[in-house]
Amino acid sequence: MIRRFGVSLILLAVVTSSAQQTEGRKGERVAPTDPRRSLRLSLSIRADQQVYQLTDAVPLEVQLTNIGSGTLYLFDDVCWNPGNFLTLEVFTASGKEVSVPITYLRDCLPPPPLRNDTSRFFRLEPHSFYGVIEKYAVRELVAEPGEYDVVVHYETALTTDWIAKYGGAKIADLPIWTREHPPLTSNRLHISVKP
Repeated sequence: MIRRFGVSLILLAVVTSSAQQTEGRKGERVAPTDPRRSLRLSLSIRADQQVYQLTDAVPLEVQLTNIGSGTLYLFDDVCWNPGNFLTLEVFTASGKEVSVPITYLRDCLPPPPLRNDTSRFFRLEPHSFYGVIEKYAVRELVAEPGEYDVVVHYETALTTDWIAKYGGAKIADLPIWTREHPPLTSNRLHISVKP
């Protein structure tokens, strides 16, 4: 009898302890997962043909595709700006980066959005894309005939810190692709340039 009482007492202590732990957990709040962490975006480029003359223009089509499972928003800074936003690199067949004298600087610097102004954001549902086409004179890209690879990089200007301080609640609630995401690099687009 004393033995049964001892076992019952131990069982009661275990059940009481377990119930107290469960009650303590009810008051705990689990931080919701930040939807910005699960955003997935890809960058691709293509042109209307593969072979160009030195006197031709190359229409470069850039696509940012939502490859994630949820909606994401892009700020409308998808424009050409060396070292920021969309950046272009050209390489020879041997992998050496090509640079040509710049006669025209493609540069954009869009102003930040106004507080709570969501109209400057592109909504991308899963498996949808936003694209831009920019025509480049072949001589803007390369100086001589040869085989080349073109690569584009994209990095947005808005940071989560800027959004928290200046964006307002409407912007802060959007799952926005921000500068905290790693810069994107496109596929290598191969072009042949003839004299």
